[in-house]
Amino acid sequence: MAAPVDDMFSLCVDPSKVTSSVEVRFIDNLKGKGLFAKRSIKKGETIFIERPLVSAQFLWNALYKYKACEYCLRALETAEENARRLSGNPALSLPHPELCRVRPELHQACPQCQVMYCSSECRQAAADQYHRVLCMGPSEEDPDHPINKLKDAWRSVHYPPETSSIMLMAKMVAMVKQ
Repeated sequence: MAAPVDDMFSLCVDPSKVTSSVEVRFIDNLKGKGLFAKRSIKKGETIFIERPLVSAQFLWNALYKYKACEYCLRALETAEENARRLSGNPALSLPHPELCRVRPELHQACPQCQVMYCSSECRQAAADQYHRVLCMGPSEEDPDHPINKLKDAWRSVHYPPETSSIMLMAKMVAMVKQ
């Protein structure tokens, strides 16, 4: 069942900006609904940003230390920093570094387990929704922790490229439990 039109943008960061820019209209029974501009939209302009219902990094990415916000998956390192780390070449230079900015001054870690977030808002949202249940505290590196065993089992049957992560299911269960 589709969300009611008045609830369509409730997961957006700024719902009032969205509703002033676009509207949802019924087209026909074959096409269903469509998104239509209510004003002129400039090329490259962000119309809306949705908050994730649930998201999880692929476990192989995490194993290779790809730095992403645990809540929204926003990159916590530039593409150049990522390439330097993965290649082991600290002098590596990528073109157009200005296109891949990060804001390390906004990054925050969970005080118990040190999982990283891109902002205090993401850290708080994760804590409110599921992280209190999944927080491993100082057991983050313990191979015998049940969550680490689950991750290892998942990786053993899902070689790269992974198509989903067991942590999506774990987060959904944690949301219900929390």
